[in-house]
Amino acid sequence: MFEKRFILFIFVSTFLFSQEKSDLLELGKKVYTESCAVCHGLSGKGDGVVASNLEVKPRNFTDGKFKVRSTKSGQVPLDEDLYRILSRGMGHDNAMPTWSHLSVDKKHAVVAYLKTFAPKKFARQARVKVVPVPPRKESTRESIAAGKQWFLDIECTKCHGLSGRADGPSTKTLKDSWGNKIVPPDLSKPWLYIGGSKAEDIYRTLATGLTGSAMPAIEGTLTEDQTWDLVNFLMHEYIDPGNNAPR
Repeated sequence: MFEKRFILFIFVSTFLFSQEKSDLLELGKKVYTESCAVCHGLSGKGDGVVASNLEVKPRNFTDGKFKVRSTKSGQVPLDEDLYRILSRGMGHDNAMPTWSHLSVDKKHAVVAYLKTFAPKKFARQARVKVVPVPPRKESTRESIAAGKQWFLDIECTKCHGLSGRADGPSTKTLKDSWGNKIVPPDLSKPWLYIGGSKAEDIYRTLATGLTGSAMPAIEGTLTEDQTWDLVNFLMHEYIDPGNNAPR
């Protein structure tokens, strides 16, 4: 008798979970069709009706490559990463707006539906490795000076320019993995930053890179301490100089 009840419990639980997931995906598809397909296309391939008119091309969700992640380069993002982008958008010169007005349930539903475009990639999501963001290093004169040197040494100037105004020698020829033109942000305009302009956001972007773009991951190139030096330089020089003056 106990065994039969246990089997029945498992069956009912599985059914209810499947029904709940089905409802979630149905809601996600509805929101996606109404709000996202115009750019990303009904099939998620970045081929929506307005895609050809956009300077920064919409993401092709079917290949599982996402620029903004907290995971290692080349890996799929966490659900939290996708949720964050839906809530925050991708910078003011990008056609991907903030969807902060959507309810929490709808954003979670869209995240679940987006993952259906690259099921094999997201089947490995549980095995991805998150790149940690350690506590921020104090922004001192020494740290800022070291960060400025790293800015030069790892050749950030090729794209961002010596002035940080996106006027480096490579700027005009930059393309992403799909052959689309890339427009690097003017570092003096933090509202253009993909992935956010807070110190922790900058660290994460530097460490993980922007998959599919010309922005590489510097994890393994710089140590955590050196990466914070670079962040401190960027914060001091471009993002929030008044609050990041050397002490």
